[in-house]
Amino acid sequence: MNLKQLQYFCTLAEELHFRRAAHKLNITQSPLSIAIRNLEEDVGGALFVRNQRSVQLTELGKILFRHAVSILDRVEACEQELRAVVAGAAGQLRIGFTAASSLLSPFPALIHAFRQRYPDIHITLRNEPTLAQIEAIRGHELDVGVIRRPQRQILPDISYRKLATDKLVVAMYRGHPLLARAEIRIEDLADQNFIYFPRKMGVGIYDQFIELCSKRGFLPNIVHEAQEATTILGLVATGLGVAIVPSGLKYIKIPNIEFMPLADDDAETDLLLAYRAGEENPAVAHLIHLAQTAFNTPDE
Repeated sequence: MNLKQLQYFCTLAEELHFRRAAHKLNITQSPLSIAIRNLEEDVGGALFVRNQRSVQLTELGKILFRHAVSILDRVEACEQELRAVVAGAAGQLRIGFTAASSLLSPFPALIHAFRQRYPDIHITLRNEPTLAQIEAIRGHELDVGVIRRPQRQILPDISYRKLATDKLVVAMYRGHPLLARAEIRIEDLADQNFIYFPRKMGVGIYDQFIELCSKRGFLPNIVHEAQEATTILGLVATGLGVAIVPSGLKYIKIPNIEFMPLADDDAETDLLLAYRAGEENPAVAHLIHLAQTAFNTPDE
C-alpha cells in the first residue's frame, strides 16, 4: 500500500466511475484498474462491487476510505507546513536576549513586528548573558541572539549584525556628591566602590568595564556581586556603591537611583544580532531584515 494507490482509490471512491476517476487523475483506465487490483490484494479483500451499471464501495472499502482520506489530508498538511517552513512563513524561532537590551525600545518593537508579519512562526524568548547565548547558538539551542559585543573574539562559526551603539551610564544613589557635577567621566569613579555582575556569568559588558577602568589607571573595587540587574540597582540605591551599566537599565524604576551619562567617548557598547554562520534559516533572515528597520541600521 502506497500513497499513489490511496490517491487512486479515494478518487474512484468519490467518483464511483472508472472513466471519470481516470480522467480526474489524468491517466487511462488501465493503470487505475491495475492500482485498485493491487491494493485489493494488499488488503486481502474486495474494495468495490463492480458491474456494468455501477461501482460501489464494499464494507472493507468504506473502512479504507475513511482512513485513506485522513492519511492523504495529513500528508497534504505536512507538505504545506514543510513548504511554509522552507519559505520562512512557519516553524519556530528561538531568540536569546540580554536583560538590558530588552529594555531598549527597538527590541520590543522588533519582536512585535515579527509576530505581526509572521504569525505562524512560533517565537521562544530566552534571557541569557552574552557568552551563554553564543554557546547556545553554537549548540543549536538558540537560533539567534541579541548580545553585547564581547571583548574576546567572536568564534568564526558565529555571524553577527550590528544593531545599535548603546551609551553606558553610571548608576548612583540619590544624593551622591558626584551628581552635583556637570558631567562625569570614568576616571572620576576611581575611588568609588562598585557593585557588578560576577565575571563567571559571561555578561558581555564585564570585560569592557574592567578595560575602561584600567585604561584610566585603576582597577574597580567591586565590593558586591549580583547576578540580576535589578539586584545591582537595588544595592546601588542603598549607597553601597555605584555601577557602570548599559543605558537600557535606566528604564527600571527603583527609588533613590540616579543615572548619569558618562562623558567618555569610549563609554559605549555595541548591540549585536548573532546567529550561526553559513546556515540558511529563512526565519532568521526575516528577523535580520526587520531588525534593520527597528534599530534603524543599514542593510549589509
